[in-house]
Amino acid sequence: MGRETKHTGTRGTFSGQSHLSAFPSVFRTLVWLWVIGFVFAMKPTAAQGSKQKTLRKEAPKSKTTAPAPPIRRLTKTHSEVPADAMERREHVIQQTKVGDTLQELLSRFGLSNTERQLWTRSIQRNIGPRGLLPAGKEVHFYFTKLTPGTRQNPQLKAMEVDFSDTSTLTWEKGIRGILFQKREKPYDVELKTVGASVENSLFADGQKAGIHPTLLSQLADIFTWDIDFEKEVRKGDSIKILYEQRSRKGQEPKASLRILAAELISAGQKLTAIYFEKQKGQGNYYNLEGRSLARSFLRFPLEFTNITSHFAHSRFHPILKVNVPHTGVDFAAKRGTPVRAVGDGIITLADWNGVYGKTVEIQHDSTYTTRYAHLDRFAEGVRNGTAITKGQIIGYVGSTGRATGPHLHFELYKDQQYIDPFSVEFPAEDLIEPTLQTVFDNQKHIFLVELTSAPQS
Repeated sequence: MGRETKHTGTRGTFSGQSHLSAFPSVFRTLVWLWVIGFVFAMKPTAAQGSKQKTLRKEAPKSKTTAPAPPIRRLTKTHSEVPADAMERREHVIQQTKVGDTLQELLSRFGLSNTERQLWTRSIQRNIGPRGLLPAGKEVHFYFTKLTPGTRQNPQLKAMEVDFSDTSTLTWEKGIRGILFQKREKPYDVELKTVGASVENSLFADGQKAGIHPTLLSQLADIFTWDIDFEKEVRKGDSIKILYEQRSRKGQEPKASLRILAAELISAGQKLTAIYFEKQKGQGNYYNLEGRSLARSFLRFPLEFTNITSHFAHSRFHPILKVNVPHTGVDFAAKRGTPVRAVGDGIITLADWNGVYGKTVEIQHDSTYTTRYAHLDRFAEGVRNGTAITKGQIIGYVGSTGRATGPHLHFELYKDQQYIDPFSVEFPAEDLIEPTLQTVFDNQKHIFLVELTSAPQS
């Protein structure tokens, strides 16, 4: 306003005079006014400067970007994932339903054909052609973050599958292709001690004292070649057990139990067992002198149960109603109880076998063969020619063939002649090597100290 007023006044003076002598002064005034006006026109106001500064910070190089919506995770959904939504997502979780396969899950993310085929081949190589997943498990997909506004296909960089209660499967894409890994889930380990005194029977009194049946069965397996639990354990005998309990978070009811040390006192005789691993994951039980308590054969094909009929050359048959030889041992057990191979070997028969019903026969070596009869069904993968390891589950107790009820009939053959399974004494498997003796002695001392804290009922 000031400049305009002054400018108008100057022009009025110039118009009112006709003398040429006034022209230079008026001209200089106009020039200066023009220069001052030009300078002020080029200089931004404070508000304009602030606004320009803000714009430069928010949108460099004069580019503007629409604000992106918040990242969402797909959890427990199986709907098609829009391509534009995938561009804003790095981690996607899918929960499987019955019949879901990894290949089907991959098809929901708009991967390129090349990318999808690459991942499919890896899946088929690692978990089979179908890629079938257990229901109710989480599958995690990790994608590279795409530049906003681009229309390229998402790139899958890793995948993780909660495959079972014990393991997780992972695939990760690198410069050399897709790397697969099966990882064991971490678990918590607790050391505990228990004890019991015998009044009626070891197993009944042990469970009454709160000892888990699994630990009692392990105890029977450990000392089975040194004592007859059915005949030699009497009132006044006692046991102490140090064991580890392994469990995973949220799976406490499925905790696994393993005896680390045990002490059995029977008729004044003390038997002691110490668990020791010569190689990681490969352990055995030894006495205090370092002699193995295990044998090449298990004594029983079941976790310890009642024996209802022993080996006999003549026995009254409950169905035939006549005296006939009983060529094996009968174990009382509920239908569906797991049956285990007593030793390493090759299956020579896994089929129906007349009065024996569903039967498994195993050739252990050139000398010994075993038979497991009246099975309800065979374990998965059990068929003629299958290699079996000691303790492996081969079938389940039933009453097929000529049987009055569910039980296992077990036979042992030596040089193709049946013998009493309980009449054979197999030698100890091994001893602690001198190079490991110090390590064994240290572990033995620790376990024995822990055993002293076991309660006695």
